[in-house]
Amino acid sequence: MTPLRREAFQLLESLPEENLFSVIQYLQAEKINRLSREQRLAEKKAALDEILQLRKSIPDLDEKKELDEYYREKFGYENLG
Repeated sequence: MTPLRREAFQLLESLPEENLFSVIQYLQAEKINRLSREQRLAEKKAALDEILQLRKSIPDLDEKKELDEYYREKFGYENLG
């Protein structure tokens, strides 16, 4: 047992019985919060993994050509550059 745990047990043993209920409630709440934090982190990691699997590499792209084609299709413009 670590010194820190030993100290915690000694403090618990010195507490009056009526105060133990509050300590137990606090510890249970902390356990629930820790579990929910771990669950949220796992969900976020799964979402990131899914996004990373969906990404695709873009082939060499000529931005000026693509923009010219877009304007031509959308507005009928020619040679904007």
